[in-house]
Amino acid sequence: MTEQNGPSREQLRAHRQIFWDAWHKAQADLPLNALEVRIARVIQMHPEHHHFFDDMEDFLERDFQVDDGMNPYLHLSLHLAIEEQLATKHPPEAANAMVHMMTVKKMDRHDALHKLLEILAETVYYAQRAGREPDVEAYARRMKELAA
Repeated sequence: MTEQNGPSREQLRAHRQIFWDAWHKAQADLPLNALEVRIARVIQMHPEHHHFFDDMEDFLERDFQVDDGMNPYLHLSLHLAIEEQLATKHPPEAANAMVHMMTVKKMDRHDALHKLLEILAETVYYAQRAGREPDVEAYARRMKELAA
């Protein structure tokens, strides 16, 4: 019996297809729904990843290894998750940290997003390693520390 540590290949393809479709619709000036707008904005912020959107089969199927650096799909997905947290102000600590970093610390928005993203990535990573849900209280506490 094999242990599954992440999404199935079909789930991975389906999630990546959403990113692929949103980016290509945006490039063709086709109408986008609200989620596709956010996805296209996140991808637009990362020109270093645009080449991954040249070959659909490669984008949908490629396995990224730890030694390849940050998985671009994972990076874009984490960006999207942070954008959703900021838009909904949930957790409020993330939104407060973002405001603090941009107004008090005078950080560029993208750099501030990356600070939040690092905490989210670590929180998800440790939860997956432990085989449990992310510790939302610890996550909120770390976000709050950014605003201190």
